[in-house]
Amino acid sequence: MAKNLSKIIVAILSLWAIFILVSEIMGITVYFPFNFVEREAIPYHRINSVRLSVFLTFIYFGIRYLFFQSEKLYPIQFLEIYIKSLTVCGVFVFYSMKIPFSEWRFVLFFLIVSIIIHFASRQIKKNKKLF
Repeated sequence: MAKNLSKIIVAILSLWAIFILVSEIMGITVYFPFNFVEREAIPYHRINSVRLSVFLTFIYFGIRYLFFQSEKLYPIQFLEIYIKSLTVCGVFVFYSMKIPFSEWRFVLFFLIVSIIIHFASRQIKKNKKLF
């Protein structure tokens, strides 16, 4: 169940990312979920959350590479780590910048997605051990 739900969520997020990319090429900036602005700045707290989550993901994989055995990861496992990083960084950035609670839907959405992908990722690891 979690595996199928995670596939649907990843497909929707992938289509959303394609839409964002094409929109940017056409001169329209879209930020989560569907806020359209014409070449206007994306709110700083959102950019900062994404920026810090990239660094946190890099730190995670750097430490994993330096101190632990390298192991093959499935794409869903990478997405799980990145979305968890985005959720954690979003909480800290939104809290530290005293962002109004109405804006927290960004963090809540990615928290729910990270939970679903977490369970799907665990199923992959569990099935891998069986074979």
